[in-house]
Amino acid sequence: MLKKFIELCTTEKIFPVQKLVVAVSGGADSLALADLLNCCRQKFKFEICIAHYEHGLRGQDSIDDANFVESFAKSLNVKFFCESGDVQKFSLENKISVETAARILRYEFLAKVRESLNFDAIVLAHHANDQAETVLLRLLRGSTSTGLSAMQFLTPSPYGLLIRPLLRFKKSELEKYCSQRGIIPRIDATNFETVATRNKIRLELLPALEKFNPAIVETLCRFAETSAAETDFLNLQVEKAFPAVVKNGKILREEFLKLHTALQREVIKKFIAETTGSVKDFGFVHFENVRKVLLNNLAGVELPNNFRADLKRGKLSITENFKIEK
Repeated sequence: MLKKFIELCTTEKIFPVQKLVVAVSGGADSLALADLLNCCRQKFKFEICIAHYEHGLRGQDSIDDANFVESFAKSLNVKFFCESGDVQKFSLENKISVETAARILRYEFLAKVRESLNFDAIVLAHHANDQAETVLLRLLRGSTSTGLSAMQFLTPSPYGLLIRPLLRFKKSELEKYCSQRGIIPRIDATNFETVATRNKIRLELLPALEKFNPAIVETLCRFAETSAAETDFLNLQVEKAFPAVVKNGKILREEFLKLHTALQREVIKKFIAETTGSVKDFGFVHFENVRKVLLNNLAGVELPNNFRADLKRGKLSITENFKIEK
């Protein structure tokens, strides 16, 4: 597996940088990742540290996880960083799910470690099964094809560069690697609870799909990689077309109608993002409604977050709806 890892990293140029914060939870995936990076430290001239965020969700088990990862880091002779947090409290205060709260606090901690060391990137242990689950999760939530590109090897983010070198490795391969290396992972019992949607996909949906296609994980991962490449290409075309279609904060209908359908949709998405600040609460139906206004020369349409799109004299603009106080 080490040979496969080195070949993949070399072929795909996965590591453009060498100072790495490795996120390690104590599970097989992240332990395998840390060990693989340690084994090829000299070859790639890596400088690594291990970081662990203790979420405070599983009592003594969470504390034991942190102690275990610290011991593991010492066995590799690399620096170890740890921080604890109250995920439940953060979740309630910000009215978000526990899973989202945990992810935000964990990434903020990893970014803090990276910045304090002046390191280049955060390395995460997401693997092929995670990728397949993400594709299915987004598909179930109604994502368009551009959203199904899911995770990539290299992802710029507000937390710094995120690197995911295990996306072509199945979880079973990582577990086998740990066994061969004499590494005994920690077991998180919450991974076997079917409360969270992702767990339901992992424990119920993927096994059901494997009955129809035993290679469903590989199939979904290939789909994600293909979608990512096609999305990158489409984004380049959008950047080229955008200046001619959007002038002074408005879409010019005459120029918009010249575009291919795929470009029309992405131009609208980019336009809404730039005008409103985010497309977080906008879905396919909203983008399509704006497209219909332009195609059919309609007056306008209501949009989420108190916005609306109006078409006047061949120019479409997005404005906020202001309610008149009586």
